[in-house]
Amino acid sequence: MKIYPMVSMEMDDEEKEDFSAPIPCPTPDYPYGLKICLTQDEMAKLEIDPSEAFVGGIVHLHALARVTSVSISDDAPTSYSSGGTRARVELQIEDMCIESEDEENQAYD
Repeated sequence: MKIYPMVSMEMDDEEKEDFSAPIPCPTPDYPYGLKICLTQDEMAKLEIDPSEAFVGGIVHLHALARVTSVSISDDAPTSYSSGGTRARVELQIEDMCIESEDEENQAYD
């Protein structure tokens, strides 16, 4: 099986320029759908102490996800889109673990 390199999912300048929302808001750095939320229930399952989390901290996330939907379509050009092939794959995270990348980096300092 091929191992793919880790890549940044941050939107480039052109993608940020094309961003639109129904109400005015700051342009996000990352596309919608790439953020996950863990409540106290999920953190308890992962044995994570929420008091150890801090804004800006980096964690290493390992997850297994099931493909729940695949859609590939060819769109005709419109006044707001150049058309072309569009693809969407939905994933349901089923198993996950998290480790602090900050602690690991401090160990090497």
